[in-house]
Amino acid sequence: MTFLAMIIALSLHQVIQPGSFLQRDVWLFQWDKAVAARISNEAARTLITLGVVVLVIIWALSVIDDWLFGLAELLATAGLFVWSLGRDDFHTALERYEARVAVDSQGACDALGNIWAPLSLESDSSAETVALQRLIYSGYARWFAPLFYFVVGGAPLAVLYRGLSLLSASEGSPVYLRVLRWADWMPARVLGLTFALSGDFLAVSKRAPLAHLTDMTKAPQLLLELAGVACNSVGGARVLGDILYRSAGLWLVALSAVLILG
Repeated sequence: MTFLAMIIALSLHQVIQPGSFLQRDVWLFQWDKAVAARISNEAARTLITLGVVVLVIIWALSVIDDWLFGLAELLATAGLFVWSLGRDDFHTALERYEARVAVDSQGACDALGNIWAPLSLESDSSAETVALQRLIYSGYARWFAPLFYFVVGGAPLAVLYRGLSLLSASEGSPVYLRVLRWADWMPARVLGLTFALSGDFLAVSKRAPLAHLTDMTKAPQLLLELAGVACNSVGGARVLGDILYRSAGLWLVALSAVLILG
């Protein structure tokens, strides 16, 4: 049932329009504001805001578990997973950047400024590097991180990740950002290793910055560096898009194989 819900959600995500009711976030921001008005401690606010959301989802799914022979739970799980998937249109952003970068590099980089990513403030990277970090993080956060947590802990964990990501981007709270950094640690490194399988494995095994697999390098920097090595340092947003698409296909095949063989 989990796999079927995942397929339904991923299919819906390809056709729904931006701002669809399936991805409305107003309730989350209103709830966070209500908690913040009563609790000044940032850590407690984070725990209560996200913890209550997860507990309500777990309770609701348990209540409808046997409704309509499990169909209600299946549809609810698929809907929750759709909500947990990213809002940024990665493909459109990629196409627009590629179309503009050759004639107006700075303009192309500025056009990606509305794509949020937890970048290092102390970084002295070039505008192009920062833009590509935003782009690759957008692709990762759009589907892989929610999928990773959906497979690990079901819809509640996937919703928890998206809620944390949305609040980090909206509030900029140090606590939210710190927790998001930990939440990104494992899925970003798993996807980085997937780049080796969908790109140049030998290049990754010889030249990948392996220290990043155990340190706290932020996800945008880590993913861009590993993608660059897997693509033999061939630059460009199109190359990043290609390796992300190949990695997505690889994971869907792997999950399908696990379901069939399991």
